[in-house]
Amino acid sequence: MSFVVLACFFAFLSCNPKQRAVDNLGDLVEKVEKNASEYTEEDWVEVNQQYDKLVAEIDKYEYTGKDSERISKLKGKYAGIKARNTISKFVDDIDKTAKEVKGAIEGFTDGLTDGN
Repeated sequence: MSFVVLACFFAFLSCNPKQRAVDNLGDLVEKVEKNASEYTEEDWVEVNQQYDKLVAEIDKYEYTGKDSERISKLKGKYAGIKARNTISKFVDDIDKTAKEVKGAIEGFTDGLTDGN
């Protein structure tokens, strides 16, 4: 009898849209954490849209206690992953630009001095 009650309880939890929305957000954040370094601009647009939809779904409900804390932690982690990716891309862009400027200056100098 207790097994049946437990089975029904877990079946209820798996069908609970409120909990499913939080679990889906957790899955998305985990996926982004694993793959962020490989994402293209288009990938980021898509994943940001998915994130926004999940947050909109979550915002339909009220959460308290551990669920509220978990949601905040997931949102913070996602923001951190996005920030890390943005900073990394910015640093890469600066490095690329610095190399281009260096090459342009060397080329200009060579042109002025006839390569001597």
